[in-house]
Amino acid sequence: MELETVEKDGRIIIDMGQNHTLGNLIRKAIWENGGEAAYDKGHPLGEDSNLIVESDNPEEVLEEAVETARDWLEQVEDQF
Repeated sequence: MELETVEKDGRIIIDMGQNHTLGNLIRKAIWENGGEAAYDKGHPLGEDSNLIVESDNPEEVLEEAVETARDWLEQVEDQF
């Protein structure tokens, strides 16, 4: 999955391509790790959906969140 990103003023903005589930999962993982993130799905009839990560090092925050989300999914997998 290739996502379009824009870096600006200590933020990274990721176009999630209307993948609301993945965007919200990563946002929640960032919050769980003490970071700051928002998810904007834009107008209900539009095609915009962006994950916004704000930090001194947003790439590192994003990497940690993805690892947290992987851990969560492994815990779910272990239940089966």
